[in-house]
Amino acid sequence: MEITAILHDCSWDGDTGYAATYVEFPEAIGQGETKAACLADLRAAVNEVLAYRREEAARTLAAGDSLQPMQA
Repeated sequence: MEITAILHDCSWDGDTGYAATYVEFPEAIGQGETKAACLADLRAAVNEVLAYRREEAARTLAAGDSLQPMQA
C-alpha cells in the first residue's frame, strides 16, 4: 500500500525544520528538523492513529464479530 505525505518546509514561515501530514490520515502529523526525521515522526503518528482505530473497533465489536489483521 502506498500513501501520500504533504511535506511543509517551515523555513517559509520563518521557522526551521519540516512538518508533514498524510492526505489519507490528516489527523497524523509529523515534525522534525530534517525531512527524514519529519517523515519518521509522521510514520509513528500514523501508527498511533491505526492503533487507536483498532482499539476502538475492538471495543465496539458485536457478539460473534472479530478483527482480522491484513496487509493492504
